[in-house]
Amino acid sequence: MQLLALKTKDLWSGKFTELKSKMEELEVQKCMHITQQKWTDLKEILRVEALIFGAWYSLPECYSEVKKLAYGVLTIFGSTYSCEQAFSCMNIIKSKVRSQLTNKNLESCLKLKTTGYKPDLIKLLKGMQSQCSH
Repeated sequence: MQLLALKTKDLWSGKFTELKSKMEELEVQKCMHITQQKWTDLKEILRVEALIFGAWYSLPECYSEVKKLAYGVLTIFGSTYSCEQAFSCMNIIKSKVRSQLTNKNLESCLKLKTTGYKPDLIKLLKGMQSQCSH
């Protein structure tokens, strides 16, 4: 009943239209930082998950059951999959052969393995000077 009441109000369309525009703006910012290769600036950008949870959290308390349902649906799959993927990657990276990795190196390797970023290797290689053998 709370969901039907929320959907009939302007609050529903207003909140989620605003959320959609914020998410689009966030993606534009991320793309801009990636094309400019400003990797440290990416950490400062608000995460999409924070925007989504913030939109649901900002609803009035009279919609508490709808909020509980939304939190439940939003957290079902994402948290366990990411965690399992990270542990699998870490097991592959830190094997018996590579047991001397420092935590910093392991963290860097894990970030590279779990990210969706695909660098333009051809462009990067063109900017490098090859080393001739002696």
